[in-house]
Amino acid sequence: MQNTTSDLIPINSTTKTIQKCFVDCLYAIPNFQRPYSWDIDELNDYWTDVVLAKGDFFFGATVTWESEVKELFRSTFSIIDGQQRLTTSAIILSVIRDAFTAALDQSNTTSPSPSLKPELISAFKVQAENTQKYLIATDDDGAPHPIIEREEPNFKEVIQNPSAIPSGTKWNESARQIGVARQFFELEIQRSTVGKSPEETLEILKSIRGNVLKARVIQVELGSEEDGFLIFETLNTRGADLRLADLVKNLLVRGGARSTEDRTTISNRWQRLIDRIQSTPGSMAAVDQFMWQSWNSRRAAVTEAGLYKKILELVENSPEAHLRYLEELEYDSVTYQYLDDVEINIDKSSLEGKSALTLSEVEDTLQALALFNVSVANSALLAIVRKYGTTNLMKRAEVIETCRLIENFHFQFTALKNSGSTGGTRGRYNRFAVELENAASRTDVRKAIDSFKEKLASSLPTPKDAKLAFTQLFYAPKSRLTNAQKRRSRKQFISYILLRLAQENKVLPPGQDLNSWTIEHIRPQRQAKGEVSDIEYSIGNLTLLTGGANGQLGSGNLEDKRAGLDCYVPWKDSELAQWVGNNEKIEVSADDIRKRSDALAEYAVGSVWSIS
Repeated sequence: MQNTTSDLIPINSTTKTIQKCFVDCLYAIPNFQRPYSWDIDELNDYWTDVVLAKGDFFFGATVTWESEVKELFRSTFSIIDGQQRLTTSAIILSVIRDAFTAALDQSNTTSPSPSLKPELISAFKVQAENTQKYLIATDDDGAPHPIIEREEPNFKEVIQNPSAIPSGTKWNESARQIGVARQFFELEIQRSTVGKSPEETLEILKSIRGNVLKARVIQVELGSEEDGFLIFETLNTRGADLRLADLVKNLLVRGGARSTEDRTTISNRWQRLIDRIQSTPGSMAAVDQFMWQSWNSRRAAVTEAGLYKKILELVENSPEAHLRYLEELEYDSVTYQYLDDVEINIDKSSLEGKSALTLSEVEDTLQALALFNVSVANSALLAIVRKYGTTNLMKRAEVIETCRLIENFHFQFTALKNSGSTGGTRGRYNRFAVELENAASRTDVRKAIDSFKEKLASSLPTPKDAKLAFTQLFYAPKSRLTNAQKRRSRKQFISYILLRLAQENKVLPPGQDLNSWTIEHIRPQRQAKGEVSDIEYSIGNLTLLTGGANGQLGSGNLEDKRAGLDCYVPWKDSELAQWVGNNEKIEVSADDIRKRSDALAEYAVGSVWSIS
């Protein structure tokens, strides 16, 4: 053993193989640690560097502290750094164990292939049992001890104890990534053994296991948990792969807790927050982005790289300040989980107190911005929802008005003109969010909204450009489109436009499901030649119908569709009303469609999506 002494933190370090780690030690993942996060790239590297290695492979360092000493048994080491490597090694060992077991199961089938010889059955059974010993250890009294203690249900039930009854617990992001790793190794091992004889399969599995177990690490052992907190934090400055979210979790658990129970509570609250933000699989980058936008919705803007320093200044050394910041994140995460979600479905029964998220108009705006692929306004949206929910200074009508200002701006600026947001756009939203956050009266709120409105109006494209872009909208579901064309002709996007036109005329209420409507080409699509510029695909030839009605109209001309259009179209503009009302009109012409496109563009830019 090599002993190294520091003036600040006593450190022991030992070179160990993975086998020796799993034979000599137990490991625990402390509650301030980040989740399991290795994805396909890291797993590919592991397979290449460790499994396919020609000899033992140096696997880097693990940083630990001895958190529990058991008499006549192994000590438990809490992992500060290196949990991804050790956990991945356990995952692949579980796949190897199950591959040994699968060979045994094959021998018990009635398939035409010959059964295994008794000595091979015994060999596969022994190897499966031997591999399991690297996942669950047994003390002298026969009590089982997980080699790695993790909270994810699939790690306990699939990796360590495959005979366990599934708990049915919902997987969080960490559990999903463990599932990804398990599937990756299953596929690689299947590829390595496909077409091989039982004897060859046995040797291949033993060889793969041997390479995993021969990989070497330097196990760095610290003297205390407090040293572990400090090392975890400073690892970031040494180039370790720690995200902002990892550092903030560590900070909140360490700084907000006064006891072990407090640490568990804060860790659990943090995990619930993460699960909210990552309701679908995604990287921790989404959490970093959330914290940055939450901060910029309350305070002067900082860069994402500079945020951690600002958070340190905010919480200082006060447990109360740490908890207040956690509460900020928890509150904003309830709103953030619904941002950037085209298929938005707000669980209004779960919202506590007064919430702008219960307003269908707000839900419509969030969906629209997701359709436009706009996230630059998130800081403003967080501030609006928060101001309405935590004070009596912002009226319901002002919430709806402000959300529609943002939506209308980005319909013209982003969706129609395809203009990219700049630092100036982000700064405008941040300044409005902070002004709204600091507003101390209804007058202050009104001033903030009016100023914001003025700034948005000054950045709009010219009416001429916006109207021209509107007339160029189309829906050609059977045509081959470029990516840029797909964004402007998606069914949900065109449905959104036609719905908004109807809602502006109070024909339909807010909160419509975009997927429950269909788009009708009034002049039949079959007359088009397949080019996106064909007049049949133009916005001037489109109208909205309920799903059932679309099938009843068929694909005939205007005369054939007249009764259905009259009955099933929720709102008819003046041009469409004239077509339907003229019983002598057999079909609409190209000029009719162009005229209606121009009329709809005038109405859309001048009224429906205006900022005035």
